[in-house]
Amino acid sequence: MAWFGRKGFAGVTGPDLMARMPPVTEPSKTEQFAEHARRQHRADEPWTHIQNFSYTKLLWDRDDAPLYVGVSGRSAILLRLSGQMRASLDGLGELIRRKGAQLFLQGHRLGQYAMVRVVLELPEHDLIFETPLTLAHGDVQEFLSAGCQNEAVELHVAHTNDARPLRLACQAAGIRPVVDAALDVVCGLDHPTTPAEQAAPAAELEARFPRISDGLSGRTRIRLTVTGAADEVVRVETRN
Repeated sequence: MAWFGRKGFAGVTGPDLMARMPPVTEPSKTEQFAEHARRQHRADEPWTHIQNFSYTKLLWDRDDAPLYVGVSGRSAILLRLSGQMRASLDGLGELIRRKGAQLFLQGHRLGQYAMVRVVLELPEHDLIFETPLTLAHGDVQEFLSAGCQNEAVELHVAHTNDARPLRLACQAAGIRPVVDAALDVVCGLDHPTTPAEQAAPAAELEARFPRISDGLSGRTRIRLTVTGAADEVVRVETRN
């Protein structure tokens, strides 16, 4: 998923929600795994292909910038912190379990384009991350759809200097009306696909909100309350 960021639905779920989304121009991780499975088998015979992988492997060299995915119907935020943001993960898991986290989601009209501004705020000073997302990406659509379907979002937080990632399953209370409101705002507009197309609207969005904390409100807030541990391994099963 291309990204531009800075460090630092009333009852609508499933097919109804997906029907409000634009066509996907950037295949999701789920679809990429399915395409890999299809290449391994003959199309004229029945088969089942199972792939298991760790969420943190999807981050590659991406640090201090959340990745939003919905692989296999699991809405998840993946984040790897660098030493510049925090020395290690020591104490962060306990803090999130006690205080939870906050996710803000807003739809914005930017000329001919629409983008969704997402801000993740962890319960520690300066651990706040802004990511403008485009609905043309399959990962974004699956993240929103799975989150609304299950009213749950997983937090997978790793660190460049720590081999023990945090894996937290969270209740996402109030996610449905927030997503619905964002989709209402962007209805009828185009959605940037390539990094070149995203550059101008992302810059305009950043200019509207000079500080990441600007523009956040209770109407766009989704409280993430830890309910237990999340499985780090994702199982993707594909059938022809």
